[in-house]
Parts: sequence; C-alpha cells; structure tokens
Amino acid sequence: MILYNSKKRIFHLCNDEISYYIFINELDIPETLYFGEQLDSIEHISALTKKGLGQEQYLDYQIGQEYLSQSEYRSEVSRTELSSHGYKDKRGTPILMEHGLKPTDFRYVSHDIYEGIKPLETLPSADKKMCTQYQTPNNDNNVDTLVIRLKEKFSEVYVNLLVSIYRDKNIVIKNFVIQNEGTEAIRLTRAMSMQLDLPRTGYTLHQFAGRWYQERYEEKVELASGVHEVFSNIGKSSHHMNPFVFLAEKNADFEHGEVIGFNLIYSGNFKFRTYVDYYKNTHITYGMNDEDFEWQLAPGDIFETPQAVISYSNVGIDNMSQNFHRFIKENIITYQKDREYKPILFNSWEGCYFDFNTESLIRYIEDAKKIGTELFVLDDGWFGARNHTSAGLGDWVVNESKLDMERVIEVCHEYGMHFGLWFEPEMVNVDSKLFRMYPEYVLGKKGRDLTMQRHQLILDYTNPKVVDYIFDQMCKILDHYEIDYVKWDYNRDMAEHVSNFLPAERQGEVYHRMVLGYYDLLEKITTRYPNIMIEGCASGGGRFDMGTLYYCPQIWTSDDNDPTSRMNIQYTTSLGYPLSTMGAHVNDFKIGTYKAKSELAFWGTYGYEMNPNKLTEEEIATLDTTANAYKKYHADVIENGVLYHISSPFETRYLCMQSVSADKTKSVFLFMTKAKILQENRFFKLRGLLKEAKYKSSYDNLIYTGEYLMKVGLNLSELFVDAYTTELIFLEPIKEM
Repeated sequence: MILYNSKKRIFHLCNDEISYYIFINELDIPETLYFGEQLDSIEHISALTKKGLGQEQYLDYQIGQEYLSQSEYRSEVSRTELSSHGYKDKRGTPILMEHGLKPTDFRYVSHDIYEGIKPLETLPSADKKMCTQYQTPNNDNNVDTLVIRLKEKFSEVYVNLLVSIYRDKNIVIKNFVIQNEGTEAIRLTRAMSMQLDLPRTGYTLHQFAGRWYQERYEEKVELASGVHEVFSNIGKSSHHMNPFVFLAEKNADFEHGEVIGFNLIYSGNFKFRTYVDYYKNTHITYGMNDEDFEWQLAPGDIFETPQAVISYSNVGIDNMSQNFHRFIKENIITYQKDREYKPILFNSWEGCYFDFNTESLIRYIEDAKKIGTELFVLDDGWFGARNHTSAGLGDWVVNESKLDMERVIEVCHEYGMHFGLWFEPEMVNVDSKLFRMYPEYVLGKKGRDLTMQRHQLILDYTNPKVVDYIFDQMCKILDHYEIDYVKWDYNRDMAEHVSNFLPAERQGEVYHRMVLGYYDLLEKITTRYPNIMIEGCASGGGRFDMGTLYYCPQIWTSDDNDPTSRMNIQYTTSLGYPLSTMGAHVNDFKIGTYKAKSELAFWGTYGYEMNPNKLTEEEIATLDTTANAYKKYHADVIENGVLYHISSPFETRYLCMQSVSADKTKSVFLFMTKAKILQENRFFKLRGLLKEAKYKSSYDNLIYTGEYLMKVGLNLSELFVDAYTTELIFLEPIKEM
C-alpha cells in the first residue's frame, strides 16, 4: 500500500510489518523520514519537516531592488533519496554525469502511484515473467509502486526514482531510470540503483567473500566512520564477493533484532558502499560498479539501472532470509516446468573428464540408475576438437568420431532418464575454428597481447553478431537432439574490457554491454526452448546472483564437493538464496562417508559427480536411500518449505538446519559435525512447527509435540561421532486415532 499526504507531501509505503516514509521538502528534495518496523503515524517527525531534516533556514539579502534567498539547508547530513554532487554533500551520490558541468542537483517535479511493478525493458526484473509470455497471478494485487520524477536543476536530464513495496512479503525494490530530454548528449560516469540513509550506526555488515573452491564464506565487519565497500570488478558477480549482503543491529541473531538484507538483480560488476558520517548516519549506495564505467546518453535516450532488492526484518536473520527465498521463488525465477521438483542429476565430469566414448557413457548411465538418477548430464568434451582444455571451445558441433550422441540419449530414455548437455557459450579457445575465422570476435584490442586464462579468451558479447553466431550454433544442437537440460558454464574472469566492435567513445560501456549480451542470449534460448532447464555455472559459484536466477532456476553452488568446505558454502549461500536454487552433488572425495556427503547434498538440488562403476553394493544402497528420501521430501519440504538456520558452522562445532513444509506437518533436520565429538548434553530447539501437533522422529522413533520440540528440542546428547558425519532426521505427522 502507498499513501500520499498531499498537504504535507509525505509518502507512506507500507504493509502489515514495515513502513517507508519519504518526504518532499520545501526545496523539492526527497528525504527519507523513516525506514523500518511498521509505523502507523509519523506526526511527531512530520512536525519538523516543513523545512526538511537538514534544518533548512533562509537568509534574505537585498541587492538593489531584488532579494536573494540563500539556503542554509544542510544537505551533508540530511537523509535523502538521491544526494547531490559538487555541493556540500560529500557522502557519495548514486548518479554521476557530465553535461558540460559535473555538479548535479535533482529536484522533485511530479510523482505517480500505481498497482503492480513495471518490468525493465533492458534487464531481468521482478515479476517480469508476469508481464510477458509467462502467466502467473497476483502481480497487480501484491505489489505497489511509487515513481518520483526528478529534474536536474541545470540541465534537461530527468530521473525516475522507482520504489516498490510488496504486500505479502517484507521486500522493497528500488532503482533509477535516467532520461536525457535535452538536445546534447551526456556522459554517465556512475549509475547505481539506490540510496538509503539510515539515522543510526552500530551495524554489523555480513558479507560473503571467497574465491574459486571457497565461495561465499561469511565475514562480519563492524561499520565504523568512513567508507566500506563490497564489490566485483571482474565482469561477473564473482567468486570473490557476492552481491548479497545484510546489516544487523548489535546482538541480532536468527530470531531477534533488526536485519536489513540487500541484493541486486544483476550478473556483472557491482558495488555495495556504506559511509558512516560525522553525524553517525549510515549512508548506503548500491548498484553497478562505477569503476571503468561510462555510458553515452544521446538526446531522447534512457538508461535503466538494475533493481536493488531490500529485505527487512525486525525479528532476526532468518526472517530476512525467508523473505529473499520467497521473493526469488515467486517473483524472480521464470522457469516454471516441474517447478516443485528438481530431478536427481548425474554429471559426467568428475567421473571421466574428457576420457569417454559411447560405450563408457552407457555403462555410466546403467550404474547411475542404481543410485536414483533421473537426469544424466554429459559435461565438457563432446564437441569439436575438445579432448583437452586448450582446443575446440566455441565450435559447438558434436564430435561424432568420439561418441554417438543419439545412442547415448536413446539409452537415457530407455532407463527413464532425461538428458542434459554442457555448454560454455561465452568463451573461445585460440585453437578453434571460430577464432581462426573471426579473431575480432574476442574482447581485447586486436593486434595486442591478450590475457589468457584456462587457455580461453572471452567472446565480445557487446557485438550482436557474436551473440547471434553462438545462438545459431546452439540451436543446431538443441533442435536436432532431445535435450532437457543445459549446464551453462563461464570459466574465467574478464581482464581486457576493450571491444573491437564499439567505437572509442563507448569503451566505458563494455562491462555493462557484456552483461546485456549474456541476458540477450539467455532470453533467446529460454524463449525458443521454454521446456529446457538451464543450470547456471561459472567455475562453480562464480555467478550466483538474482540476474542469473531469472533465467536459470538453479546454479552450481561450487566446484568444491568436499564436505569440509561444502558445509560452509551451502550454509552461507542459503542465507540469501533458496535451497531449491543450489546445485549440490556427491562425489568420491575421501573425507566423509557417502552417507554424510549425500545427506549434505540433500539440502540443495541433489546429484552426483563420480565414476558410478566403482561404487560398492553398500555404497549404492546408501546413496539410493538418500535419493529416495530426496524424492519423497524435496517438493514439499525443501522446494516449497521454510528454512531455519539452527546452528552456524562458523560459530559452533555443528551445522544444523531445519526445513518445514508450508503446512507445517512435515520437517527435516540436518545435524553435521565439524570435528569428532563426545557424548554431552546437546538439545537443538526446532522452529516453525505446529504447537499442538504430534510428530514422529526418525532418529529415535518417538513421538513429540511441536511445542516440546520447539521449547525443549531434539535430544542428540548420546551421539559419539567422527568429524564430518551427519544425522538426517525426518519428522512425520501423527494423526490422532
């Protein structure tokens, strides 16, 4: 709901739990009066607002027969929606441009309020599926949008500040649309998505840093005076930092305290920046990274910034997390086929790498069936001259001397399996037909030495011809063979951000245009093949973001299947992203039993990466048991359930998570150890159950009330286990006789 008090010029964006008040002050500057827990009235604040939170005063000076009104408005401490630049406010603005002058000062012109949320034309965005070929209900009924139109004082540049609030979840979305309505081109040098000024500090910033094989490890930073930044500048959302972050007030935990989460519907360079000023305000800007960014905005052109998503909770971290989970599943992901169930996947890579043929793959398929596999995926090595990492990439033609693709697919179908195929559409080897024919199709100045990584160069997706070339090649494969799934990989960082296609004055647009090209190809593929599920991958979890999830309902969480790392990676990833989006597989890593590895992989989209021919009968039985549990519980409890984080592996000796079905009748609990543990008094209080309901525990076959399990807890005191072992406990409803 959005209310407007025209007399006081105050907007109130609210639902049953949160409020966001925006005020247009006497200087036509939008100010943030309040953002937080639901607040019915703001009269005590609004009494101070005629002249703004910046304590505006006027001093009149007589010059001849005229008067000059000099404003003493303190913009440097006022909580605004879009800071000026080149004046007293030095905290940082989300929008910078050159229009003959560098200073910018945007003032209110008009506003609009409407039901629903309009899709962005150039980028994936919230509920965009509801406005195109995808038909799902409730868009107009569960979200409302405020558009504040602003004009730069000294030019004909306008900005639409868009703020949307959902009625059924504590989610606010913000972004800017910049319009050049003048007669001269302007140059954007920063175009971020949002600003939020909070009138306090003392927050702990939770960020998720890492590297390949160690993605999204949680780090906590106590915000102090000055600047702190979380960012990517390598062309993707990266292994190094993730665009998901959150602020937590002091002493906040999973069930208590104020927590504000942020994420971006974007797959390229980003920056989350906080600045704590001398007034102890926390000034936040968030959006596309402005490093090496420029955008030429011709007369009549517009520029859309990605949508920034804010999840608010006043009852702890898990509520913030659950808001994001529901939003991603209900308002971001566009792939709808079999949405309630993700098939058990067997990926060929770790079992054979490039060393396979038709007969060896058939043996894999036969043995993979014994451990519950429903989708067989042929990874790298099936195309061109691709027998090692330095050749063939970019030549998407089946290597018929190596395998009979139709026979492999036929065997999959005989065993009741779907078939999937690996692509890396954005990269090319120098040793390829594509590069020999079109060397200008790669990023980097032609004729200069180029940075090689994994024997790869990056294709120039700023050039529509390159996108179309790859699309045509992929279509020839996807049209000819019965393919149900595509694994979409991206295996290197961007170094040279120079295009041979773009003119010199547009080289600052390369980073963003590369992301637009990625989305363009995905849009073409998903539109033409709506029943093919695409899994995102970037050397594992190097592009785990909401922009990719718009097209890909799941993402390979990490190349690291070692349970000692996976317990950390999956736990922290699940703070910002639903379990149903997290690719999680079992492999033959020597640490941990197959029971432990499979029960950990259960908490994602379950699958395997190994040589199934080497499994013993006992190992097959263990994996098949977990597979059957996945088939039984995934749709109700994992895909559509509610996740609770019970114990953090970063702060305790255990990883404990619980997921509860939407109707609260079933639940699954995971207990996993980091080290050998002895018997000790150990109870884990569960959450989200029905107080009066009775549940039977698979751990001890006893019956408990929901109230007992939530107030006393599961008793695991008698466990005496080694490191990296698990207990997967199922709670089933007991009906009264």
